[in-house]
Amino acid sequence: MKSSLAVLFLLTACSGGAATKPEGGAEPPKPAGPTTLNVYIWTNYHSDEAVKRFEAENNAVVRIDTYDNNEVIEQKLQSGAAPYDVVVPTDYMVSILAKQDLLLPLDEAKLPNLKNVDPQVDRLAKAGQPRYGAPYLWGTTGYAYRADKISTPLDSWNAVFDPAYKGKIVMLDDIRETFGAALRVAGHSMNSTDDAALGAAKQKLIDQKKLLLAYDSSDFAGKVQAGDGWVVQGYSGELASVARDSGGTIKYVVPKEGGTLAVDNLAVPKAAKNPELAMKFINFMLDPDVGAETTNVTGYATANLASRPKIKPEIANDPGVYPPADTMARCEPTLDLAEKTPVLDAMWTEIKAQ
Repeated sequence: MKSSLAVLFLLTACSGGAATKPEGGAEPPKPAGPTTLNVYIWTNYHSDEAVKRFEAENNAVVRIDTYDNNEVIEQKLQSGAAPYDVVVPTDYMVSILAKQDLLLPLDEAKLPNLKNVDPQVDRLAKAGQPRYGAPYLWGTTGYAYRADKISTPLDSWNAVFDPAYKGKIVMLDDIRETFGAALRVAGHSMNSTDDAALGAAKQKLIDQKKLLLAYDSSDFAGKVQAGDGWVVQGYSGELASVARDSGGTIKYVVPKEGGTLAVDNLAVPKAAKNPELAMKFINFMLDPDVGAETTNVTGYATANLASRPKIKPEIANDPGVYPPADTMARCEPTLDLAEKTPVLDAMWTEIKAQ
C-alpha cells in the first residue's frame, strides 16, 4: 500500500506542470526578456551605477559605445548601419543631424524631467518648433598646464603654439576645437567663415604640428596628469578634475581670448530600434539625483538646475566646472558652418597629412 501511495504521489507531483497548460496543450507564455538599448556617448560621460539602476527598473540591457568627437556621430548615422537608440551630440551637431533628417523629434510629454533643465544652457528650445535634443552635460574648452614645469602663469592660446613647449603640447583631435584655438588667438570668432581667417588658421595649425606630442581627445587629461604633456587642450570636466586633485601642480585655464561653451544633448536617431525605451532613458538621465550623480562621477557640469544642491561642494564651487560670469562672457558656442563645413574638412585632412 505504501509503495502504491508513493507512486500515486510522484505521478501527481510530476503532472503538476501539465495540469496548468491551457486547453490544446499549448505552453504558457514565457516572461519577456530584457530589451536592449544601444547608447553612443562621449568617453567618460556617464555613471555606471545610474545605468545599472535604469536597467533594473526597466528590464533592459544598456549597451554603451563611446566616441570622442561629433563628426564620428554624423558619419555613423549617415551610414545607415548604426544600431543606436540614444546619441549625445553637441548642440551644433544636433542642428546638423536634424537638418539631415537623422533624428526623431523628442516627445516632450514623455519627458517630464525637462522642467529641470537650466534655460541658460538650453539652446535648442524654440517655441513652436520640434525639439531634437535634451540638454545633458555642458562645459568649456580651454587647456591645462603643468605649473610645476612652467613657472610663468599662462592665460593665452599662444601657449599651445609656443616653441618653448615643443613635444609637450597636446591638442584635441577635433576639427572645430583646434581651428577654434587658432582663430581665437588671431582675434577671430571660432565660428568665422572668412576665407582669409580660415586659411591663416590652417597654416598656423600646420606650423604647430611639429610642436605637438599628440592629438588626443580620449586621454588628454591622463597626459597632463602623468606629466607627458605640459600644455594640454581639453574639456573642462576632466581637466578641472585633475587640476583639483593635483594640489596646485596643474592649472585649468579658459584663455583670455575665449574658449568654447559646449552643451551636449541626449537625442534619438531616426533609425532607433527602441525609441520608446530611449525616451524613458532620456527622462531618467534628466532626473535630479541622476544628474547630480553624473556630475559627481564625470566632473562635467549638469544642465539640470534641480541637481545643483546635490553636487559635491568641491565640484559645485569649482570655477573650472561652473565658471564665473566673466569667463562665460568670453566663451562662445560652436555653430553649424553650413557650406563652409566641407572646406574646413578638407583643410583638416591637409593638416593631418603633414
